[in-house]
Amino acid sequence: MIRLALTASALALTIAPAFAQEAQCFQNDSFLVIAKERAEDVGMDILVRAPARGKIKCEYAEHQGDFIVNPDGDALWLQGLAGSYLVLTRSTGPDGDVVIYDLAARQVVVDEPADAEVTVSDDAVTFWQRTRQGTAKNCREFEEYSSNGLGAVIVEERVLDVVSGEIKATGEKHCSPTQ
Repeated sequence: MIRLALTASALALTIAPAFAQEAQCFQNDSFLVIAKERAEDVGMDILVRAPARGKIKCEYAEHQGDFIVNPDGDALWLQGLAGSYLVLTRSTGPDGDVVIYDLAARQVVVDEPADAEVTVSDDAVTFWQRTRQGTAKNCREFEEYSSNGLGAVIVEERVLDVVSGEIKATGEKHCSPTQ
């Protein structure tokens, strides 16, 4: 009986770290963003504070002066930090949205249906915004997608310039499958 209890305890200790949620941290000259996946719900808890000096302790713990980006518990996932813009995706399935939050103004500047491919660099955020339904006329792959039980949507490439805050269409577009 004691041997069984010790084995169960040892097994619990080896399994526990696999379920532990590590925080993700992004920092630049203006902000430190700390996020962790929720254990009981979908999405991430995300807090923002002034940048750390020296070595960063990447641990999700609220301190005085922090602000929470996602207080309503939306299914948001952290993609990166570009200047004062926090780049997130919202999804509980294959189709989702891109959400870009201006940390300096503490407001959402983009919240649009988009493909999952989002690129974050120091000076730009590139994403593919879903603009209209795909049809046999505007989507070469429409029949293929339809025969596989999927829908189609036209997506257009958008780029947020981090310095100016302007979002511009590049003119690139294609058809993507949807569920």
